[in-house]
Amino acid sequence: MQLASTDTAPVYLASPKLRILTQNIFMRPPLIKNNKSDWKDARLDYLIEHILPNYDVVCLQEMFEFASSRRSRLLAAAEKLGFRFYVASQRQFLWNVAIDGGLAILSRYPIVAQDSLVYQRGMGPDWIPKKGVLYAKIQAQLADHEPTHVHLFTTHTQASYGEVVITQPDVKRRLAQLFEFHEFLERIMPKHRAAGEPVVLTGDFNVDARTHELSDPDRVPYEREVEDGIKTSDEGAAMMSVLQGHGIDPHLLGPSNTDAFKGKTVIELHDTLRERLGYHPVTFGNIVVDTDGTVRPRETVLTTRQDNMVMHSIDFVLWHNPDADTQKHGVTAHITDVGVTPNFTPGQPFTQISDHYGVSAEIHFTA
Repeated sequence: MQLASTDTAPVYLASPKLRILTQNIFMRPPLIKNNKSDWKDARLDYLIEHILPNYDVVCLQEMFEFASSRRSRLLAAAEKLGFRFYVASQRQFLWNVAIDGGLAILSRYPIVAQDSLVYQRGMGPDWIPKKGVLYAKIQAQLADHEPTHVHLFTTHTQASYGEVVITQPDVKRRLAQLFEFHEFLERIMPKHRAAGEPVVLTGDFNVDARTHELSDPDRVPYEREVEDGIKTSDEGAAMMSVLQGHGIDPHLLGPSNTDAFKGKTVIELHDTLRERLGYHPVTFGNIVVDTDGTVRPRETVLTTRQDNMVMHSIDFVLWHNPDADTQKHGVTAHITDVGVTPNFTPGQPFTQISDHYGVSAEIHFTA
């Protein structure tokens, strides 16, 4: 679905950059909560007032519509802030025996094409939502130039609950969904993308890219974000390999597994956070180390006790634009200023906007 606009005049970029945020907003259906309260309405108000104005495009996960008016309230408020275009997961009803996928893309600039994919059903609690991928072709036009486009995807995949072993069934289901994502890219990109137009994959991939190996356990007996986040986990490497179409060694998932998840074409993708920072930053379950060396969870209002201090890196912005300099209209796009955005909420009864951190990026256009 997409908001309509009666304005037929070109919508030029306000500046040569497009500011993007991806955020698992943790806005689950009513009556579901982890602790005393999820503060859903208050967090939604904070998102609208303090976070949306800072961006041109916002990709949300867990913005569920089922049995709630919150998504409608968000879309109405976003339109007043200039987000006149959107795509969102299809509404579900009780007779569908499922709830919606909880995805939404809000844009200040025209969405000229859209599509979506519903993954094979998840396992455990993830059988209930119709998780998948949203695609939006966003028109980006500099003044006095023909329009170019950003091909934006956002996703939310099968989650794991508790300790993760790569041979467990929910990991295979997650990689199978990521293979569906690759096949979706194979279908969408030849149809909609011109040479030099950037492709951006965002979302909560639920793949922890960190290994959680302590590099100096005798001196520092806890996991450090930077020093202990340099290596890539086996599943993190598998995610990138599957999404790019290379596939995996089937035995990675166990001796009886025969699925390689190999695509028909190879699509070059870059993990922008890892490449820019040099490590996999924590986006879920972070810690605070006090001056006396005491380690405690950064967030406890929204996060379950079992997820406190897990230090996962599961939210990503992936980039594809190998032919950036061949754009036919002479406008080149590069991604800059990628980083984790905790979205702390001072003065509120909750300490951050979600149990996840956000990830932000800027696409810079030059002519």
